[in-house]
Amino acid sequence: MSTYDTLLSMARQGEIVELRTMPSAEAAVLKALLAHPEVKPHILLRQGEGSPQAHLDKLVARMLHACDPCALHAGIYAKGRQELIGTVSLQNWSRREGKAVLGYMLNPLWWGQGMATEAVGLLLDYAIQELGLIKAEGRCRSDNPRSERVMIKNGLTLERILPMPGSPGTAMKVFTLLHK
Repeated sequence: MSTYDTLLSMARQGEIVELRTMPSAEAAVLKALLAHPEVKPHILLRQGEGSPQAHLDKLVARMLHACDPCALHAGIYAKGRQELIGTVSLQNWSRREGKAVLGYMLNPLWWGQGMATEAVGLLLDYAIQELGLIKAEGRCRSDNPRSERVMIKNGLTLERILPMPGSPGTAMKVFTLLHK
């Protein structure tokens, strides 16, 4: 099953959110979310040749067009509404090994309402039941207790804490979910 086929079959509804594919028309909303001053510090963008804008454009294209065979991105929508409010994803996804890195972000206007928690739960349930996910790893900065709670509420446990080079006083917390 291709990543695109997986996306088409994974639409899920919870009590307060829906996970759906993101149409190309959401590019500007997605870019604004990734660049939001309260979200941006928690997003790790790969660096390399090219401008930061070029890296952002490339990431948005990969998220919207399902062109990365090692990632699955879904939009988070408030139930019954049409505007994109966040994303949830499996990154560095190895179908063969059943492992992936969990990623998620939510527009700060929607923080504190349980939406990220429910969206992560819907994606993990789908990934375990339908895709054979065995291990999920989630990461957050030590100064991000909201993200930490999202993972803990979804059954992930703290595995290790890593220093973050260039960020004195901040560490990266690594959480893991094992399903057998």
